[in-house]
Amino acid sequence: MDPTGRGAAGVGPVEAMNDADRRPSPDGKFTIEIAAWEARMSHWIETPRLVDASGGVVFAFVSSSWSLDSATWTSANVVQLLLRKYPGNHTPVDITCEIDCLARTATIAGTAVPIAELERRLDALLQWR
Repeated sequence: MDPTGRGAAGVGPVEAMNDADRRPSPDGKFTIEIAAWEARMSHWIETPRLVDASGGVVFAFVSSSWSLDSATWTSANVVQLLLRKYPGNHTPVDITCEIDCLARTATIAGTAVPIAELERRLDALLQWR
């Protein structure tokens, strides 16, 4: 394992997480968990997933190419994510979405969608070069 605790280069997402890889909601009912992997030397992809307090998955990306740049809990149940997709040869470079963990909805560019459609909708916004 490397000194960052993320895992060996080229192995893919790490199995174990430390506290830095978890971002709980203000009331602790939901948590963002990060699976990090090294795409290139010193270039880490941090794929998020949302879980509830029982460990049930609220949302998880199918593709591990989505990376979390920032997460801001705007309430106990709502989180705003700034995401980008590796490799970065597309526009926009990043996308902001908001997830309501209780309602199981996501809002992208002012449009609310069922959370099950989130990844497909994000992919549809990307224009590849």
